[in-house]
Amino acid sequence: MRVLLVEDDPSLSSSLRRALEAQKFSVTAVGDGNNGLHELCGNDYQVAILDVLLPGRDGLSVCAEARKQGISTPILMLTARNAVSDRVTGLNSGADDYLPKPFAFPELLARVHALLRRPKNEVKPRNVTVGKLSIDVLRHQFACDGRVLHLTRTEYRLLLYLMENAGIVLTKDSILDRLWGGEHGGNSNILEVYVKMLRRKLSAACGDQFIRTVRGVGYTIDKA
Repeated sequence: MRVLLVEDDPSLSSSLRRALEAQKFSVTAVGDGNNGLHELCGNDYQVAILDVLLPGRDGLSVCAEARKQGISTPILMLTARNAVSDRVTGLNSGADDYLPKPFAFPELLARVHALLRRPKNEVKPRNVTVGKLSIDVLRHQFACDGRVLHLTRTEYRLLLYLMENAGIVLTKDSILDRLWGGEHGGNSNILEVYVKMLRRKLSAACGDQFIRTVRGVGYTIDKA
């Protein structure tokens, strides 16, 4: 069983990893929210253990974004906050269970096993389609007119955001916030670089760049 552990406390992360591996789990441990989201959305885990207070992107945001992208991996949230409102917030973000710190490892293990015992509902792939372009969100697979095209993680997220909002002009700031959170510093140069690379791939595969620039505002993909 593959477990994703997202915890920024090195001591706790190390002890949990050793304890889980002693129970025959295969554990991938990361220490920040951005890498946690990348792992959760890009790999097949049977369960994720996710701290709430994380650098880069907090656990609630990671959970909510993963659910938005169609990830159904069971998520156990860990937090030092123990108020009912905090637990409700965590569950409403898409978490399956909530364990306040400090906790005993046998309880965490019991909760992990309980999540693994839950019946798995068949999840139908969520497709986003605009004309020739199609994205299978659960498989992170993009195709143009049926032809599968490899995209980097950032290119994929950029194209998905544009396709989900086809016909709407997205400002550069909104795209920067979606892709890089608050870490972009308002610098749109990096976005322009990714748009250029994505257009080049789309043109080579589909014969059309699809992404239209609206000067002074941002970018859009027109509805078919």
